Amino acid sequence: MWFSVLLVSACCACATGQIVAAPNATTQRQQSLKGRFFRIVTFEEEPFAMKSTVNNVTSWRGFCVDFLQKLAMKLQFTYELLEAHDGHEGTYHEDEGWTGAVGDIVHGRADIIVAPLTITSYREDVIDFTKPYMEYGIGMLMKVPDAHAQHDYWAFLKPFELEVWMTVIGCLLGVAVLMFLLAAMRRSFTRGALSDDGVNLGTTVWLSVGWITGDIAVPGGISIRVLALAWGIFTLVVVNTYTANLAASLTVKSLQTSINSPGDLIGQTEVGYGIFKDSAFQSFLEHQDGFETLYGKLWKEIQMQEHGLQQTLHESNSTPYITGFETLYGKLWKEIQVQEHGLQQNLHEAVDRVRQGDYIFLHDGPFVEYEVLHDEANSCELMMVGNTFLHRSYAIGLPHGSPYTEELTISVLEMKENGEIDDLTTKWWPASGCDLHGGSNSVSDGEGHVIAEFYGILSILGAGAGLALIVAAGEIAWFNWSVKKKKVTPATTETQEDMIRRIVRECLKETKMEEYNLEDG
Repeated sequence: MWFSVLLVSACCACATGQIVAAPNATTQRQQSLKGRFFRIVTFEEEPFAMKSTVNNVTSWRGFCVDFLQKLAMKLQFTYELLEAHDGHEGTYHEDEGWTGAVGDIVHGRADIIVAPLTITSYREDVIDFTKPYMEYGIGMLMKVPDAHAQHDYWAFLKPFELEVWMTVIGCLLGVAVLMFLLAAMRRSFTRGALSDDGVNLGTTVWLSVGWITGDIAVPGGISIRVLALAWGIFTLVVVNTYTANLAASLTVKSLQTSINSPGDLIGQTEVGYGIFKDSAFQSFLEHQDGFETLYGKLWKEIQMQEHGLQQTLHESNSTPYITGFETLYGKLWKEIQVQEHGLQQNLHEAVDRVRQGDYIFLHDGPFVEYEVLHDEANSCELMMVGNTFLHRSYAIGLPHGSPYTEELTISVLEMKENGEIDDLTTKWWPASGCDLHGGSNSVSDGEGHVIAEFYGILSILGAGAGLALIVAAGEIAWFNWSVKKKKVTPATTETQEDMIRRIVRECLKETKMEEYNLEDG
């Protein structure tokens, strides 16, 4: 009996202890940041975190620096801001594990990451993330094309492709020959009764050309005129189509680039491109290797190009997680690896490479936008191509199972709701500045054409004038040769006045001779 009472009391006490202990465990899991000190790691990327050193004193500024200061004031904690040991956000390598800021958290060198750190499923396996503080997409940075940097001297030929020009010329010659044959048939089968005066192969060729230039006088019979009518309708369509396309190509001079999306990078060799080494975008492309998508095709195409893998690829020591798939992003990754500047190890060097022209740098949209908006010192020579793609999110990173994740998440959400993050965004990405898509350097539709655009047609005119002089010289030489061969006396060029004077002189001469004869007689 007493033993049963004691057993029941012991069970109740244990249950009560467990109930009391539960809140203590919960409190342990959700510790407050107030009054604590943290080692916070970041990495340089404009405009999130920008480092400057004066007299051996390092200072930081940027969006994430301001964001961190607001969080520290809000949650009442102190911190030391450190830089990632290799300056990158973090990528996994089989030989050394996680690098960058993620590696600093994994290896216990830092407590929190406050930086443009992209949330990925692979990073979620080793660290925790708060709710996102910013959403973004990948952007493409390039140099604004110079409308007058290069002139196409043969722009007037561009309205038609080569095969169209060859077809028109072939039709012209074919119609000329057919007209000549029609005239010959009419003359032959009617024994000369239906003779088309002045119709020969030369006149039919000029007739065909005349329809194009506006001279439509048609010699010959009805059959030739019917053919000429059909040819006239054909030339009417061709000339009007050419005129419309030529007007559009010469008067509409905008700065639209033929590359507006990652898919446009496939199949072209005029513009190089690359990405930032050890970035989240590189990691994404590695994991897309082999998938049958746009990026997969891009990567496959690069593998067949003339250039081999660059040294930057061999230095990366990175191994794709997934192989054997053909995806859009996977093929893009393959092509990027073999570009001359495919993997950029320094963002400033990447931007400098873009300024040289014929190169596109694919990186996070906020970085691309910042570089474009703040390029006034360089006359706004940078622009973002098309729209962003592959949208993702930035968040704060913490060690796995961190007791501070929930409190930081709530603070981030509150800052987004009360507009504090919007204010920081406006500060570092102002509405003023250079046009994001290069509009400040655009050429208006009504701008006059420069003489260089007419060099092609002027050269044709000059060639025609030179050919005319050569033909004229040949005609003169032929005439003189014919005169000598046939011993034909050239027609006199004596004027009427000269003739009168000659006759008078001859009359006077005869009169004097008669007087002389009379005196002798």
